[in-house]
Amino acid sequence: MTVDLHTHSLASDGTLPAARVVELAVSAGLHAIAICDHDSVEGVSEALSAGRRLDIPVVPAVEFSATEGELSIHVLGYFIDHTDRTLLRALSSLREARLERARDMVGLLARDGFVIDFDDVLAAVDGGAIGRAHVAAALVRSGHAEDLESAFSRFVGRNAPYFVPKSPVDATAVVSAIRSAGGLAVIAHPGISGADECLSTIIASGLDGLEALHAEHTPAQRVHYATIAAEHGLLVTGGSDFHGPDMAGHPIGAGDVPDEVFERLVEAAGDAARSVLH
Repeated sequence: MTVDLHTHSLASDGTLPAARVVELAVSAGLHAIAICDHDSVEGVSEALSAGRRLDIPVVPAVEFSATEGELSIHVLGYFIDHTDRTLLRALSSLREARLERARDMVGLLARDGFVIDFDDVLAAVDGGAIGRAHVAAALVRSGHAEDLESAFSRFVGRNAPYFVPKSPVDATAVVSAIRSAGGLAVIAHPGISGADECLSTIIASGLDGLEALHAEHTPAQRVHYATIAAEHGLLVTGGSDFHGPDMAGHPIGAGDVPDEVFERLVEAAGDAARSVLH
């Protein structure tokens, strides 16, 4: 059987409430799930409650946005204490930076005649972490784009004219923040972010694992990063990076992540996992 250790909810750029994501995991026959919202743990409590109700293990998790040199790196934190004050302050700072980034994108769009209501963008965020997906959705609602895919490709995608880069946050500092909150730090989708050139630096900072089994990775990439993990005594994780049924990407459960990946994660987390999964 399989697990999915990388999904998103409304607390960041997913389209479903955290509880609904957990329900989909049960419907898909998964044995465990982690909801890893971008720079937010707002959906964790809801997900844990749904997991207890539906009898499926839920990993309290987060996906930090970080940088290393010119690279944009995402770092997953598993079995974090989602109530840790230091962690919450770090996430709050990142969400403030996200807010300013979104405001800048909306301003650039308006300058060229693609006016959207920033309050409309904020309303869709509902207290979570704002991202490009929220701006893209507002572009669709305003009639400037046919769908989310075209909104990204024409307006706010990485190579589109209204893309605004994130404020830099050192990846090694993110690893430290996750570990200080009792969590395990894992580089997300290294094959997508091109993280190879900085892996040695981040591994030396105390990294715990690599997301070798990400659904977007090719078979060769899965072997490559699993091999690196084995060489350095790191965990291997994986998942679908599911954002919702109406979003581009893979369905929940994609990635073919076997149960033993979750079991090793639990073992490595020790008391932090036992306190959640009792």
